[in-house]
Amino acid sequence: MREELEKIITELPHKDGDRLPSVRALMKAYGISSGTVQAALRNLEKEKLICRIQGKGCFWTQGGIAKFYDRNVVPTVRESASEKLERLFNEDWDRGTFRLDKPLPLMKELVLRYNTSQAVLRKFLNDKVQQGILNRTGRLYNFIRKRETAGKPSLSEIVFVTRCNSWGGFTAESEREMDFLRMVYKKAGAENYKLILLGINENSDTLIDRSGKPRKLTDFQNAVGAVLSTLLVMEPLKLLQMFAGVKYPVAVWWEHPLGGLPPRYLQKENWTFFNSTFGTSPGVEMGKFLISHGINQAAFFSPYHNSSWSIDRLEGLRIAGLNVIEYTDSEFASPWDFKQIARGKVEKHAVESYARDLLKQKISSMMHDRDYRNIPIVCVNDDTASMLLEMQEEGTLNNLGEIFAFDNSAESYLLRLPSYDFNTQALVDHMFYTIANSDAFRMQRKIQQILGNVVEK
Repeated sequence: MREELEKIITELPHKDGDRLPSVRALMKAYGISSGTVQAALRNLEKEKLICRIQGKGCFWTQGGIAKFYDRNVVPTVRESASEKLERLFNEDWDRGTFRLDKPLPLMKELVLRYNTSQAVLRKFLNDKVQQGILNRTGRLYNFIRKRETAGKPSLSEIVFVTRCNSWGGFTAESEREMDFLRMVYKKAGAENYKLILLGINENSDTLIDRSGKPRKLTDFQNAVGAVLSTLLVMEPLKLLQMFAGVKYPVAVWWEHPLGGLPPRYLQKENWTFFNSTFGTSPGVEMGKFLISHGINQAAFFSPYHNSSWSIDRLEGLRIAGLNVIEYTDSEFASPWDFKQIARGKVEKHAVESYARDLLKQKISSMMHDRDYRNIPIVCVNDDTASMLLEMQEEGTLNNLGEIFAFDNSAESYLLRLPSYDFNTQALVDHMFYTIANSDAFRMQRKIQQILGNVVEK
C-alpha cells in the first residue's frame, strides 16, 4: 500500500513549491493509516521529491530541502482559521502546555491565546469531543482520561526498561537520563502504578531485574503498559522485538535518528514513539528564539558532527531562517565517544577529567585560524559551551561572542547560559497519558515530537 500511495501522490498535479495534502486528508481520502502515509512521505523525502517545513507541512521540490531554500521559494502558507487553530493546539500539546489532569483554560482565555473567534473555537473543541479527544462538563473541556487511579488501590504494573550491565546495574550517563528515570518513578507513584524496573543487557540480549535475575515478560501478568528507553541502547530493534507480541500499550522514548524507526511498529495500534532530541525541531525552536531577539546570524559550533542530531540541529537553525556560519568537526558523534576512549586509557575515577581534556584538544584544533569575535555562537550542547567558556577564562580563547546551547543542564544554570530545554517532564507525562488512554488521544500521530524552549538565565 505504501508504494501504491507514493505513486498516487507523485501523479497529483503540482509544481515546485506547492504544498501537499495533509496527512489527515490523505488518510481520509484513501482510507489508510497514519503510519502508511508517514512512511510514503518519508520515502518521497528521502528521494528528494518533497521536503518538510516545520509547522507548515510537506512541499514539492526537485532536489530536496537545500535546493528549496537556495531558490528562495519558501512558501507563504495561507491557513484557514480552523487549520491555524489545529496547528497551534497541536503545538501546545507537543510542548505540554496544558495539564492533562486539569481542565483546559476557559473559552475567553483560549480565544485570546489563539487569536480566533468564539464560534471557530467552540466548533474546534466540540469536534475534539466528537473525536473522543476531549469531554465537556458545563463550560469546561477536559482531556479524556479513561483510567483514574490516584488515591485508589491498584495492582496494575508498568514495565519500565532501560539499558543495564550484565548484573542489572544502571549508571546514568547524562543529567537528562537521570531526570527521565526520576520523573518516570514520580509519575508512576502519582498515577498509582507499580513500576517494574528491568534492564536490557545487550551482550546477552536478556531482560534483567534489579536483583540481577533474568526475567521474561510473562512473569508480569498484571502489566497494563510498558515504558521503554532506547537511550544508549545500541541495537534498539532487539529491545522492541522483545515486546512485539504484547497487547498492552507500549510507549517508547526513541533516542535515535527518526529515519531508523521500524515501520512494523508504527503500524501497531498499541505502540507510540516519543522523541524530543532528534530531528530538526530543536534547531528550529532555537533559531526562532534567536531571531525573536534580533539575532539573524550566528555560528554553529559542534565537535560531534558525525551524528544525525548535530546535523539536524544545524539544519533546524537554517530552516528557522537564521544565517548560519558552520564550524563543525565530524570525527566524533557524541560525548560518549570521548568517555569510551578515556575508559581505555585511565582508571574509572579519572574518566570524566580525561574525556574533558580530549574535548579541549578537539576544540583547540577547531578554533585554529577562526575568528569568533562579535558573533553569537550556538553550541551543539551545554558541555561544549562550558568548555568554550572555560578556555576563554584560561586565556586559550579570546573575545568570544554571546553563547547559546542545547540541553539546559545544571551547568547552564551555573554559567548563566541560555540553553534549549528538551522538556523531559512533558515527555514523561505524555508517555503515561498514552498508556492510560491509548485509544482516546493520539493526536493522529504514532510519533510524537515533544517541543521544548530556550531557557534564559
